[in-house]
Amino acid sequence: MSTEPIAEIDSGKVRGLALPNGVTAFHAIPYTAPPLGFLRFAAPRSVQPWSGVLDCTQRGPSPPQGPSRLDAVMGIAPFAQSEDCLTVTVWTPAADNRKRPVFYWLHGGAYQSGGATQVFYDGANLARAGDMVVVGVNYRIGALGYLLLPQAERAGATPSNRGLLDQMQALRWVAANIAAFGGDPTNITIAGQSAGGGSVLALLADPASRGLVARAIPQSPSTGHLTLERALAISHRFHAVAGVKQDDMDALRALPVEQIVSAQRTVQLEIASTGDRTIAYQFIAPGPHCPNNPASAVISGAAADIPLLIGTTRDEGHAWLAQDDTLLAETSMEAIRKAAETGGFAKAAADLPANHKPAGAKPWEVLSAMLTWAVFEKPSRKVADGHVRNAGKAWVYRFDWRPTPDARFGACHCIELPFLFDNLDGWPNAAMMGGHDPAAYKRVAAMTQAAWIAFARHGDPSTPALPAWPSWDAQERACMRLDDTAHVVEEAALG
Repeated sequence: MSTEPIAEIDSGKVRGLALPNGVTAFHAIPYTAPPLGFLRFAAPRSVQPWSGVLDCTQRGPSPPQGPSRLDAVMGIAPFAQSEDCLTVTVWTPAADNRKRPVFYWLHGGAYQSGGATQVFYDGANLARAGDMVVVGVNYRIGALGYLLLPQAERAGATPSNRGLLDQMQALRWVAANIAAFGGDPTNITIAGQSAGGGSVLALLADPASRGLVARAIPQSPSTGHLTLERALAISHRFHAVAGVKQDDMDALRALPVEQIVSAQRTVQLEIASTGDRTIAYQFIAPGPHCPNNPASAVISGAAADIPLLIGTTRDEGHAWLAQDDTLLAETSMEAIRKAAETGGFAKAAADLPANHKPAGAKPWEVLSAMLTWAVFEKPSRKVADGHVRNAGKAWVYRFDWRPTPDARFGACHCIELPFLFDNLDGWPNAAMMGGHDPAAYKRVAAMTQAAWIAFARHGDPSTPALPAWPSWDAQERACMRLDDTAHVVEEAALG
């Protein structure tokens, strides 16, 4: 009798890989037709069934991409790339009928880098610790996923927000197939960080997700979007850089993917060179499955029936700013004020709480505090406020852990991820973890995982591993601070 792990899903049988920790990984399972040729910019389509058993024992490729802005912080791990990347990876304790909680994960990367197949997001240890099924999702990014092509869109062949459409397709796939991997299709938690966190908000804002999502965890979510006007300007510039006439779909479909990635990167760098922090390829609103800003929709009660676990890290902005030696040497607060204005977050940071810029902070640290507050922390608190104002339940956290008291990158953007997945082996070159104490890491990882697992199981992150964690409300704004020791702080109301 064969003992190899095999699961049968609606498109055929898949063979997984038994891992040393007792979990089985099913890699690179297609959830939609490959976006190749005519389908390069099309909406996702159904998978064609296969005969026999599909070998899913090897990691699949990530979406085509250039270098990440955070390579210097997260480290670099080798990975393959291909347009034929619209797959999921499933980690499960067993492909049986146990109806375990499902953790649906969307990677970050400013909608231009990353991939669920990358070792940063290996879900094996999380699946084992939580006795739950972890699903990592690849989706189209950059110009392939979010470039506006208005004439083709009007013709009905090429919708915008293709990356979001991929995520919705994958969510439907999970609901239809996860029982074959021992998961409960009625208990799906959608989670993601940064662009993945913004994607969680977008899925929550979409009525099509109703009945598919039980709970949601947006971690340091991106809360912006592109207007049609801005998206069109970016599209015009992309076409000029790529050397393709606007909306010449035949030429775009024939363009080597390397040229698409190069052109999208050039346009993003041009925007960034002015100090503008706009992400060039992201949700376009109004657009398919995204009629308005996703965060605003959730604030207005679009997902009031779904519990939220939402939060940020203490020093989000250090991930970008601490890479700049010139900025670190800056002594002029006037230069910092101008940088915040150019970056577009000075006004939003005007109400920065005093305790977010402690006495003796260096000018660049003040700028980082402004960016962290304006771009991440305040928007996340607004989402929590609006959600509970509309009778929803929310729990709020802030990840404060630093590897050393004077760590260059502090508690930066992304630093909670090795703790959530408890997979530090997948982060061998991560500067943000430099100098950490292994015992402290394991202690904080155990606390973090326990809370996320409890939330995925029961819709409440309370766990004996942490102090009492009240839910968020207008009067008692309880925020769990996750550090070497965890504690709850009651935050002031937003002005």
